[in-house]
Amino acid sequence: MKNQTLNTIAKRIFLGNIVAALFILSANATTVNNKSWDIDPTGKKADVKFVGSASENLFFNVKYNNESGANFKVFVLDENGETLFQERYNTKNFDKKFMFPGNPDVNKLTFLIQSDKGLFKEIFDVKVITHVVAEVSVKKG
Repeated sequence: MKNQTLNTIAKRIFLGNIVAALFILSANATTVNNKSWDIDPTGKKADVKFVGSASENLFFNVKYNNESGANFKVFVLDENGETLFQERYNTKNFDKKFMFPGNPDVNKLTFLIQSDKGLFKEIFDVKVITHVVAEVSVKKG
């Protein structure tokens, strides 16, 4: 029984590391192009990174260099376009961590950062892949 518990714990830790690696490698940043938008040519005005998982929760870090201090909104949407989070900010150097429960039914999260006047907009699509591992051991005793 003790061996079975240790195997289960080890596999969950291993699975967590694999899932974390998949999130980091599958984070896909997409910038919507429009000539009227103020887009930094280096592409580093906004950034979304997966920073890890713990207790079946997913953690993301969102940064936005808002030089003017103008109002902007951060949206987080699921794969159906349903809003999971929406908030308005005016911080010049925005840096916030977001936590979302790891749900096997959620395959994609979209982070949208948009200025109130629509002059700046960036979309970050994050693919979420969840794997479940079950180990069953039967011993004749």
